[in-house]
Amino acid sequence: MTAKKLLLAVVLLASFSALTAQDEMPSTDGSFRSLTPADGLEVGVDVGLPFIAGDIDAKFPGFGGGIHVRKAFDHIFSVRFKGLYGATENEETDNNVTRTAETTWISGSGELLITLNNLRFNKPYRKLNIYAIAGLGINSYETDFTNVRTAAGDQTDGTIDSEVAGHFVVGGGIAYRISPKFNIGLEHEVFGILGGERADKLDGDNNYQATVTTFRDWYHFPQLTLNFNLGQGKGKAEPLYWGSAMGATAAAIAALEARPVYDGTDTDSDGVIDAIDQEVNSPTTLVDTRGVARDLDGDKVLDYKDKEPYSPPGFTVDANGVAGQPKPLNEGDVNRIVDAKLANFKLPAVKSLADWFLPSVNFDLGSSKINYSEYEKLYSVAQVMKSNPDLRLVAKGYTDRTGGEARNSVLSYNRAKAVVDHLATQHGISADRLVLNYAGEADNIVPTNSANRSNRRVEFRGARDEKTMERPSGSFQGNKDSGY
Repeated sequence: MTAKKLLLAVVLLASFSALTAQDEMPSTDGSFRSLTPADGLEVGVDVGLPFIAGDIDAKFPGFGGGIHVRKAFDHIFSVRFKGLYGATENEETDNNVTRTAETTWISGSGELLITLNNLRFNKPYRKLNIYAIAGLGINSYETDFTNVRTAAGDQTDGTIDSEVAGHFVVGGGIAYRISPKFNIGLEHEVFGILGGERADKLDGDNNYQATVTTFRDWYHFPQLTLNFNLGQGKGKAEPLYWGSAMGATAAAIAALEARPVYDGTDTDSDGVIDAIDQEVNSPTTLVDTRGVARDLDGDKVLDYKDKEPYSPPGFTVDANGVAGQPKPLNEGDVNRIVDAKLANFKLPAVKSLADWFLPSVNFDLGSSKINYSEYEKLYSVAQVMKSNPDLRLVAKGYTDRTGGEARNSVLSYNRAKAVVDHLATQHGISADRLVLNYAGEADNIVPTNSANRSNRRVEFRGARDEKTMERPSGSFQGNKDSGY
């Protein structure tokens, strides 16, 4: 029991050390980053020649194999979960009696691996990985035996049935790195069964006379391991036990050493060191951040020569950077300027009255009655005509496209006639100054076949050679306001 407790304590201590080795350190920006970068996972296939060291001599070769998964805590400690199967034979002849044992073994173990050669920091990564192994697990084995000794000293045959028991495992190994994704290794593990007399019966012999071993049988598993590294790339390194714990630190030191040595030489004493000074021999200390002599007002006279370093823009400056001031204007100068402007001034040409457009009068659906809301527009038209006695206007009626074409022609005529009559009777505009035209549903302002007030209108424009149009022929019926 003492050995079990000691082994468990060692495993827990090693695990704690591995975890605490991943403490964070401050980075240059004040944040913290881990000393152990993210790394990949190792999976492997194990092929070996197991044998049992016990009371009955081992008969070679046995055969076994297994699989494992290994993950690094840091550059030294890693954990591995491993499953093994093995078949062994033991045989010896004593006093013309041959004793034999055939054992099959199945086990699963959790193991702590310590990379011994990573305790040196002389290389950025290793071609060889030398490691020690310690772990705990469970197993099940079955042994068929012949002629083994009993407590009475007799020889007997039989079978030790399969039962689940605990075990501890110790060992060591060495792996060779072929590439970042593959390595091959040799290792030897020794398993000891925990508790009870089964610890000394792997070969079926009870060891009553203690002629060969004095304590227990040991299950040995020398093996070849084929190991594949998964998951490196995309920000992950290959398993950390292949690299040095000082690799990142060494790279940072190398980068610092590669930086140029600071040189604070300032040849022209302008406050800008030569390493970034674009004008090493500046004749002045009035320089910008590049060490170039300043010209703040952009007058091409450097500030150290400029007697007016803030000259107003737009003026000619002399060699001293002083802007030439314009002479003040007197009354005669102002008059000459105004006269020159007026001599070249021309009033814009007035457009022909035929190009004038006045407010449109809009109507309700299917109606030629003028709404009171449109009276103000007609008043404005009348005032324009009264102010321009020679002005003749065309009043042209329109409809939307909600009715038939013949009906819309009559309706647009009636709307134009209602407007002409209103101007004549309400505002005294002579009928010969108004030309009545109609267009029906043509020339819609809003391109739609639906009812639209903007399309139901009478427009005005200056008359040229237009003549009053006659009412469309035909007889139509409608409501009173439609004018039929």
